[in-house]
Amino acid sequence: MKKSIIAIALLSGLFLFSSCDNWLTQEDLMGMSEDQTYSEEAGITSVVSNFYSRMKYWQDFGTDGESYDFTRWDEACNNSQYWTSAGNVNSFYREYYDYTLIREINLHIANLTTKAAGKIPEPNRKYYLAEARYLRAFVYFRLVTQMGGVPLITEATEYTDDPLSLAKPRNKESEIYDFIISEMDAVRADFGNATSKTRATEGAAMALKCRAALYAGTLAYNFDKSAAKTLNLASGATGIEKSKAPEYLRACLDACAALESLGYRLYQGNSNLAENYYEAFTVEPKSNPETILCKAYDGVNLLNYFTTRAIARSITKADRVKTGCQINPVLNLVNNYEILNSHEMTDMDAYVGEEVIEDMGTYTSNQQYRIYDHPEDIFAGRDPRLAGTILYPGATFRDATVDLQAGLAIPTGSGYEFKAARTLADLSSKYEGEKITGEDGPICNGGGNWYISHTGFLLRKFVDATAGSELNGASKVPYVVFRYGEALLNAAEAAFYLNELGIAEYNGRSTRTMALDYLNQVRQRAGGDAFKLSDSELTFERIVNERRVELAFEDHRYYDLKRWRVADEWWHYDLESKTASIYVLWPYKIYAPGTADNGKWIYRKMKAIQRADNATLSFNNTMYYNSYPMNEGNPYIEKNPNH
Repeated sequence: MKKSIIAIALLSGLFLFSSCDNWLTQEDLMGMSEDQTYSEEAGITSVVSNFYSRMKYWQDFGTDGESYDFTRWDEACNNSQYWTSAGNVNSFYREYYDYTLIREINLHIANLTTKAAGKIPEPNRKYYLAEARYLRAFVYFRLVTQMGGVPLITEATEYTDDPLSLAKPRNKESEIYDFIISEMDAVRADFGNATSKTRATEGAAMALKCRAALYAGTLAYNFDKSAAKTLNLASGATGIEKSKAPEYLRACLDACAALESLGYRLYQGNSNLAENYYEAFTVEPKSNPETILCKAYDGVNLLNYFTTRAIARSITKADRVKTGCQINPVLNLVNNYEILNSHEMTDMDAYVGEEVIEDMGTYTSNQQYRIYDHPEDIFAGRDPRLAGTILYPGATFRDATVDLQAGLAIPTGSGYEFKAARTLADLSSKYEGEKITGEDGPICNGGGNWYISHTGFLLRKFVDATAGSELNGASKVPYVVFRYGEALLNAAEAAFYLNELGIAEYNGRSTRTMALDYLNQVRQRAGGDAFKLSDSELTFERIVNERRVELAFEDHRYYDLKRWRVADEWWHYDLESKTASIYVLWPYKIYAPGTADNGKWIYRKMKAIQRADNATLSFNNTMYYNSYPMNEGNPYIEKNPNH
């Protein structure tokens, strides 16, 4: 049975990573025995490449279907033909319990310890062992963030006709985090001087420790909040005692300091702040000091379909079927980009007076709108990361202006009448010779109106600017697993919590000063010195907002709201909820020949109708942890809370 596992690993590993890195190029090793596999490095690498292919990245650029998961929560909505699949979910969302992979990695570790000893140069064998323990820790991290405490199994189990004989009780949630952190500390020196960006290194180990320690520290810090929501099991399988918070938070700070000592830095390659932020995710990883670990694509053997799914229709000018404009950022996110000079967090200023939420199905209005000379003017003066992340009306990409125009606004005396295309077939329609709706939309969803903006925005972050990269998965933009910018924000949050817990200093430094310094390193890269916060501006709400915008579309939002124990509050299913409802901002060009306002722009804020019967986001207390697997006859079964 062991040999069949090795054969499967070899077969999968030979091709999945063949051209992204030199270390992943091997000869055909099928038919090798287990002893042969572990007697040479090519065999070991083939086994490992299979494991890398099975690491769970929920939003990677090759396998996230129609980009459902990028559009699941309050960053974007989906406008592919299958947009309803990006609707609300339940406690089975991201269900993950891969003990087959755990077993295979444990077997790999055993074979490296025994069969490879004396056959592989010792520094290399130590690296392979460290790498395997990193991969196992990453799998356990995925398990604990979804399930809470799970059985901690570190030795290879043999197959048996009586699987219940292998049943183990759940470890405490804290014990799984302790294991991850201690494993990364134990192996960090064994990585040697490895500098790969696509394979485990000391940097990747410290980045995993940094994230895991923050998650554990946050759960401990929020123990009382968890108790109020009945999320703590008496056994400790879920919930972490508040007394453990300081040790986890210090571990997070230690890991960030280790990454700095290893030479990781924020990317600084372009004097234009918006372009610099965009480039931080699209440049070659080997030349990017911010990238710690990524999943690479070569556009040939490993295909990246993200640009195919996200790029604007008007940019490619191609007669494509079922591609483009699928990921539509929402106003909820856009509003979180601060005013650059004042640091104010204010909504986009579309109306004179109080904010209005209009009905998407209406084509007349007597509202008072703010009038802008150019479509991009409403976004002027915002955090430059907005322009680096999102294509808004008037923005350019690949040296072309995206064609976002909902319709024409025709003054009526008491307000406006709106002319707008209502189907894709109407996009070429004109009114008195004037284009009505832009090629990129926005238009209402439904009736075949797919692959066009529904929100008034399109995505820029991760979208490849290289001509032709949208064709057949040809993009080479990497999927970032860990980067230094995240580590800085992790450390800022950890230091802030320590200060709130009354721990004023760590390693001779003020914890509050540390929090502000880490946060301001990220903000200075984003907006220059003027964007740094003062001590009086440092609040938990600032940390929340900073993670919201800096880490947008990097799969942190869902986990952040869960560990802060506020996901059920933010995304409570309520048609009147401002945080669970999804909003759009549609641009209209004023058509009033002979007047001063002709050719200027107004905006309408509306609720998205794209979620059909799921009119708002929905998260409840059963969703903080997945439903735990209920294997019949297992004496150690313990249901997760609120199930």
